[in-house]
Amino acid sequence: MGNKNAKGIKREESARNARKKTKNNSNKTNNGKASGGNNSKPRPARSSEVARLSESENISLGDFTLMTTVGKGSFGKVIQVRKKDSGEIFAMKVLKKDHVVKRKQIEHTMTERRILENIRHPFIVSLRYAFQTSQKLYMVFDYFNGGELFHYLSTQGRFKPERARFYGAEITLAIEHLHSLNIVYRDLKPENLLLDSEGHIKVADFGLSKENVTDNDVKSFCGTPEYLAPEVIQRQQYGKAVDWWSFGTLLYEFITGLPPYYDRNRQDMYKKILRAPLKFPGFVDDDARDLLTKLLERDPTQRAGYESTDVIKNHPYYSSISWDRLYNKAMEPPFKPRVRGESDVSNVDATFRNMPAAVTPTPAGARLLAQTVEENEKNQENFGGFTFVTDNILDGVRYSVSFDDLDREFDFEPDQ
Repeated sequence: MGNKNAKGIKREESARNARKKTKNNSNKTNNGKASGGNNSKPRPARSSEVARLSESENISLGDFTLMTTVGKGSFGKVIQVRKKDSGEIFAMKVLKKDHVVKRKQIEHTMTERRILENIRHPFIVSLRYAFQTSQKLYMVFDYFNGGELFHYLSTQGRFKPERARFYGAEITLAIEHLHSLNIVYRDLKPENLLLDSEGHIKVADFGLSKENVTDNDVKSFCGTPEYLAPEVIQRQQYGKAVDWWSFGTLLYEFITGLPPYYDRNRQDMYKKILRAPLKFPGFVDDDARDLLTKLLERDPTQRAGYESTDVIKNHPYYSSISWDRLYNKAMEPPFKPRVRGESDVSNVDATFRNMPAAVTPTPAGARLLAQTVEENEKNQENFGGFTFVTDNILDGVRYSVSFDDLDREFDFEPDQ
């Protein structure tokens, strides 16, 4: 039995390594266009706790000590930081504006900021500060050091039934909350699910989310291939039900170790998602099979969750879950990560930890310190609603970084 389990983990890890090589590039599918349905211009920044904090504290990069790189994506990286005045630990997402613009991700980036500005939910990450310079965008989140679920699935294989059920239940409440706000998440996968130090789920990365979804009128082809709903692959208009398909795929992966239609060949995988029968290993119990079958229904109007989340929450698979106690974190997680203090990064992939915790400031020559009127107007057109401080806070006016030489790249020394 031990050898069989080891082989299973090796097979799952091999498949995940193939995914991991391209997860920051080809694995996240996006047609590069603004999301369809309810087309409207970005809304102005709303008054919120994030806005009040960012403006009242006149926040900037100089208010933080950069400690350790904990993630990296196509447009920038995530750095663990310590706020100098309070000592609090945060995760700072740093995005390069030119990369965001070139890859036509302006609206997705602005959407993430808008969505997270006011959301406060026990199983969704919280945005604390947001500010910008002429070259970069900064979003500061609470830091959770329990690691990504991707890490645990890759190294340990499938979860025990009670652990899969617990994570699934917390994710269900997170999706239910987003849908109540007419937000479709669209990128549910293990890489975007963090654990806090106690073992509770935190849904992160809202770059592909879509606001103001009240009907099946979204058109964008975006998401991660393994988790795409059939209607997205078929380029049909869709709505909130795509999240429940992705959730079914994710829950299946928690229980068995791999997504149900996984294939290294993307086109073959799409064909399986559209037509292949849903099969289960012998160890999957009847309640789990029934719920997964209802979630992985190819007709979105018949899919569990389409009409109401109650169909999912009241399913026998979740009979052991007290939803009120779960929401209040009164149910003990079945797994507690090994964490040595709030700044511990041992659950972060070593590939990221070995990257310098550095931010490149304005280049030599101070070209961006004296932007032309045209450049400033373009910057405001693209990112004018991002920052929560006054409009004239740009590199040359308010970029209070603790170093002397503006003409070279600098590194902040990580805390020892």
